[in-house]
Amino acid sequence: MQKIKKFVKKIYKLGITLWHYSWSLIGRIILTGVQDKMVIVGITGTKGKSSVVSILSFVLKSLDIKYASYSTLEISSNQGSVLNTQKMTMPGRWTLPMYFRKAYKNGARVGIIEVTSSGLSQFRGDAFNFDIVAITNLQKEHIEIHGGFDNYKQAKGRLFKLLTQSKHKFIDNKKIEKVSIVNFDDENSQYYLDFKADKKYIVSLNENKNNTKINILNLNLIKPENLAIDATGLHFNFEDIHFDVNLYGTFSVYNVMMTLAILKALKVDMAKVAEIIKDYKGTKGRMEFVKTKTNKNVVVDYAHTPDSLKAVLTTLKEMGFKKIISIVGACGGSRDKWKRPEIGKIAGNLSDYVIVTNEDPYDEDPHKIMNAIYAGIENKEKARIIADRIEAIHKGIDMLNSDEEVLIVTGKGSEKVVMVKGGMRGFTKQDYAGDYEVAEQYLEKMN
Repeated sequence: MQKIKKFVKKIYKLGITLWHYSWSLIGRIILTGVQDKMVIVGITGTKGKSSVVSILSFVLKSLDIKYASYSTLEISSNQGSVLNTQKMTMPGRWTLPMYFRKAYKNGARVGIIEVTSSGLSQFRGDAFNFDIVAITNLQKEHIEIHGGFDNYKQAKGRLFKLLTQSKHKFIDNKKIEKVSIVNFDDENSQYYLDFKADKKYIVSLNENKNNTKINILNLNLIKPENLAIDATGLHFNFEDIHFDVNLYGTFSVYNVMMTLAILKALKVDMAKVAEIIKDYKGTKGRMEFVKTKTNKNVVVDYAHTPDSLKAVLTTLKEMGFKKIISIVGACGGSRDKWKRPEIGKIAGNLSDYVIVTNEDPYDEDPHKIMNAIYAGIENKEKARIIADRIEAIHKGIDMLNSDEEVLIVTGKGSEKVVMVKGGMRGFTKQDYAGDYEVAEQYLEKMN
């Protein structure tokens, strides 16, 4: 009986694999005669992907370079942008190929895809002939889905493998180079640099051009010079051009430099980029300050991993806030259970007060998830659980007493749905106003 069960399981797994792969072949057919005339950019990594897509889209749109992009955050082109409300970065079947086929007909000549490890594992990237691939960083996430960190790393590596599996394109009689871009400061960078590419760019805040390894491997260094990070944003020089960017934190520097590397690969004029990027107002739901006439500081951020939470809380401290109140969520039901107490621990150590609330419990009991986060907070006297997310945001705002204090609402970013128990698959979408909107309405009511 055990052998039969094993055999059935193996056949089922093979069937699922063939199902996903067949859709990638259909995707290739849909994109026939289309993607050979487009430069396709794939951006992966644990965090920062959506921000890089957002900054890149803003610059290309401002320069009137015809593009189309698809990310966790939004679906965007020169014609406009809409929020991605599907809770899916790389939707399956024909969705992505049909989107870019239609975008090409509307004039797009650059296609930008936020690429996930799950999407790559299900061959959703195989439909595309990538010309530029980039990885922002690699941190512990989706471990349960992939069955270990090494599997997760290798899933991301498939994007780099795909880069040179397809033939070179010739657009306007010019051969398009196959380019890879890697965060050199990430401890897993060498794994991705080992994949073949015509040209390799590395983003680093620490290295210099005289580094022996960089020269031996013929790597092209993308590094900000004279970098300054303060309450007004990021300030640095790149290729002897001064940049001012209205973003905050070291993690934002990496996102910007990754974007500049992609723009360099696209052969965009950096002087024009510097002029345009200073008008970029930030990515929705990523370190986004809620703008009202009150003196209360509220920030909305997607931070949903221990590392990203640590990064945003550290940034707020560096900005000089005397008191930080954090709202942390339920980290997504039925996945990455290891990070729940870690989220609590980091929030507790780097905040003056923590409110644990509901986020996306899916088919799991939300209270069980919240209790696991709460368990990680060492000082229980400066923490509490408020299950209702809207009530939690209101309470956090009520606790602010001066403009030297800040409330940060993490976990959902700009998302307008909550995944709750129910439906055919065991979970379903529930409409939600959005963290920014909830905070904005309450602040305006107070004013």
